Amino acid sequence: MNQMTVNTEPATATERTRASRTGWVRWLLPLVFIGAGLFGGAALFRSGPQVPMTAPSTQPRIVAVATFAAGTHTPIFEAMGTVVAAHESTLYPMVSGPVVAVSDQLMPGGRLGAGEEILRIDEEDYQLNLRKNQASVAEAQAALQEELGQQEVAKREYELLERDLEAADRALVLREPQLASARATLASAVADRDQAELDLARTRVTAPFDGMVLSRNVDLGTRVTTSTELLTLVNVDTFWVEASVPVDALARIAIPVEDGDPAAQVELGQTGWDSTQTRRGRVLRLIPELDSDSRTARLLVEIDDPLGLRDENAGLPPIMVNDYLRVQIAGEPIPDVVKLPRNLLRNGDTVWIMDADNRLEIRPVDVVHKADEYVLVESGIADDDRIITVNLSTPVAGTLLQLNSTDAEELQRFANDDDASRPGTGT
Repeated sequence: MNQMTVNTEPATATERTRASRTGWVRWLLPLVFIGAGLFGGAALFRSGPQVPMTAPSTQPRIVAVATFAAGTHTPIFEAMGTVVAAHESTLYPMVSGPVVAVSDQLMPGGRLGAGEEILRIDEEDYQLNLRKNQASVAEAQAALQEELGQQEVAKREYELLERDLEAADRALVLREPQLASARATLASAVADRDQAELDLARTRVTAPFDGMVLSRNVDLGTRVTTSTELLTLVNVDTFWVEASVPVDALARIAIPVEDGDPAAQVELGQTGWDSTQTRRGRVLRLIPELDSDSRTARLLVEIDDPLGLRDENAGLPPIMVNDYLRVQIAGEPIPDVVKLPRNLLRNGDTVWIMDADNRLEIRPVDVVHKADEYVLVESGIADDDRIITVNLSTPVAGTLLQLNSTDAEELQRFANDDDASRPGTGT
């Protein structure tokens, strides 16, 4: 059998060459198309109309301004405070026994006058004890009289003896120990009688002061002992408010040390009251202890007739124990300060001023007091300074500003005005 041998190497080399050329074309064609696209786009961009670049025009910011004059102002220190009773007593009976009578006012909110009977404890046992002790006193008095008579007889007998005895013997002969014993017995009997009278009087429990019942724990028929809580009574003539203020505010608040010293006046309010309703009080004392949480000073404020029971306080909102009140304490007046609305004080204790060249000046000021609605400025503001009253989104010192003609006329009209604030009318 004949065998044929075929040489395949030339065909294999040709195929390899063709495959290599095809790979290069596949990579090259996308690059050519991308380059052509970029070139065409650049040509189109350069062929468009050209707009010349110019610097943006500086437009002045239209603002509103106001001027403020220095004067004497009273700082108001604001705080919150809790109402506590100035006088609150829990009453206990001094004697034991069943309650046989109670006052009609023995209920929460009942009003009691000083010395008024609140309840009565059964007194029969104490009346019997008093009569028994009265009898003991009478018996002791009789025994003393008898002993005095016997001593008189002993004195006569001793005189008849005409003898001098030692002091101890003479005391025995004259019955001096027996007389001292009789007198002591009488004194003890009198003390027992007085105690019985006191116990009998204590069966009637009375109010120690004018007040109102806060709570009661007994009723008719309750058997009480000396450890039984009868009721809690609060004095409604005066309540106290404990208010916390910053320690550095104490120097500007008149705090009395003794009765009769000047005291700062206080205005009290509450969220639930009408906006026109307020109550008045006065600073009573400084509590010698800082608040443990806020490290602020604590003041005691006194309120007269907190429930508005007197005729002169009729119609005023009542203040009750544990009320939470807004406290505004009037400080001592500060001379030569400018009173600004709080929103005109900018970041870092600065104000925005429109200077003589109508440009923005950011000026630091010295603030001596800050409240929620205003601040008192000690220095940094002159009477003719035009303070900007509008907000600027990006305040930059030197920004050109503009007032309309109405603003200029308004400032000129107020140039010689002595009011503390003179507003402008800008847009």
